Amino acid sequence: MVFRLILVLALIILAGLALTWMFTKDRKYLRIAGRIVRFLIVLGVVVALVFVAERLILR
Repeated sequence: MVFRLILVLALIILAGLALTWMFTKDRKYLRIAGRIVRFLIVLGVVVALVFVAERLILR
């Protein structure tokens, strides 16, 4: 549930950053968006590893 909330908030922020970049053409917004995407990838891998560990432990 928390992961889904973080994902939705991150997608809203990414959309806002993309719109801001389109209007200003300032690359700092793309760098911030890249950091958020990397954070989401790492978070997704961690959550997946927790689910796998849970399955292995409860087996």
